[in-house]
Amino acid sequence: LIGGVLLVVGCGGAASTDGNEDDAGIDDAGPVLDANICDTFECECDEDDDCAEHEVCDSSSAPGSVCACAPAYEDNGSGCEFAGAPLAPGFDNPAPWTTSGGAVLDATAMGSDDLGEVRWLGDAICDSSGVSQTFTMPPYSRAEPLAFQITYRADGESTDARPQVGINETWSRLPRRFSFFTQTICLGQAGFGGDVEFRIDGHSVFCPSSDASDELIVDRFELVRAEDVELDCPEPGFVLDGDFEGDGTAWRPIGDALVQDGVGQNGTRAARLQTATLCSTASMTGVTSLPVSATLANQALRFYWNGTPGRALQVLAANVFVSELTASGEATVSTVCLPPHSRGLAREVSFTIPITSGTCAEPDVRDFVVDAVEVVSEAECGDDPFLLDGDFELAGTEVVPSGWHFSGGGARGTVGVATGNAQSGDASLRFTGREQCLFVSARATMVVPKPDASGGPALKYFYQADNNPETTLESQPGDGPLPKGTAGFVEETVCLNPALATQPQEVSFRMRRSGTCGTTFPEEEAFIDNVRVTTDPACPSE
Repeated sequence: LIGGVLLVVGCGGAASTDGNEDDAGIDDAGPVLDANICDTFECECDEDDDCAEHEVCDSSSAPGSVCACAPAYEDNGSGCEFAGAPLAPGFDNPAPWTTSGGAVLDATAMGSDDLGEVRWLGDAICDSSGVSQTFTMPPYSRAEPLAFQITYRADGESTDARPQVGINETWSRLPRRFSFFTQTICLGQAGFGGDVEFRIDGHSVFCPSSDASDELIVDRFELVRAEDVELDCPEPGFVLDGDFEGDGTAWRPIGDALVQDGVGQNGTRAARLQTATLCSTASMTGVTSLPVSATLANQALRFYWNGTPGRALQVLAANVFVSELTASGEATVSTVCLPPHSRGLAREVSFTIPITSGTCAEPDVRDFVVDAVEVVSEAECGDDPFLLDGDFELAGTEVVPSGWHFSGGGARGTVGVATGNAQSGDASLRFTGREQCLFVSARATMVVPKPDASGGPALKYFYQADNNPETTLESQPGDGPLPKGTAGFVEETVCLNPALATQPQEVSFRMRRSGTCGTTFPEEEAFIDNVRVTTDPACPSE
């Protein structure tokens, strides 16, 4: 009590009185307190950096402030050390966990080597059933590199069930495993700083349905110190050994790929990928930790590269296609936009010489070099939270290539970005077809939005198919072949599954024509433009 007024104070903040904002911190009959309460009461710290390693400046016991172990850390007598997270990581105690849908937490079941597991059967693998826990995590600046470990296995007829891990609604899909396996992945920025939701769901490429015999079991999920599991984790915004000047262990080669001296930018070390024959491939895969959008907007990957003229190099990140580049024979620095679902977590990034069709013994020499890989902010990429380049305008910027993946083509038909016929802007997605046995497609990765006051999640786009008698045009997700017979662009709305909100999902557009291969018809064309992922009042919210 000062001057008869009860003061509630905290370090660095002004005192408050009985609620009168006009004289906050001032007692009409008493003294004026200093604006910095630490000048009036004893404070051990003003900010986190005043404290020792893994400590934060804690003013919760105001007045004053003290240095205390950061969340998830405990004092071992000689300093603060990581105490582990989340609670009951082996699922032997159901109390800290929340289950939903068909996911079953059985605390008495014998998992890989101890009691406790979470189990999904049949369609529960596909209906967003899961288990979750919210745990208070330290700020990234007060922690040390951490990783999450998950032990799991799957079984069943479809052979594709696997878990996906959501960390504050940012998802990582894991590879399928048929016997218990422990996967370890660096924890990205989304896993730090306050209350973090850790969620585990099932997934399969055969969703929305799964074979009744399919089974997925997760035996353990925990956070560990990266140092304890001998994992080198990059800081947010960096690629691990992106200049290839390390010992070479940060990058995983497949096929004829290696880190080689003297071939990179300015004669430095770099990744070199080569093939000798058709139907062969080579790739190099590393790790980057991508920040959340609030830390770095418009995220992109920039790198130096060179390769066999006229041949393709593909870039993948977060387990999805990012871009395909065609070599000119001249050294180039390129920038490719990163998809929205990649933000906030540690992700794999790969450079790949794709497989080419033909006789496998036939020579096909391709030679590529990649160097100086870095994460940057590129304004042309934009920061849409759900889908990049839905208007197909990136191809015209001459700054970054389109992030859509085109497949098919050749004598039967084509697909690509074209100008001259757009619903708005300059560019659109153009399909052509001229022969039966046709299948050409364009696909990208979107994030399903949460339902909001405007309605449930929806995919919207404009299409133009006119009255093509031979070919059909469709989207996936979608409701089958799109109607024909209307001139000009027509808007289509496809409702998305609200149970998949915040999760990545592939979106594709396809032109097809069944029949006898080699049978031709007059060329037909169709267009897609202004693809958006949003909400719509006609779509369900639950």
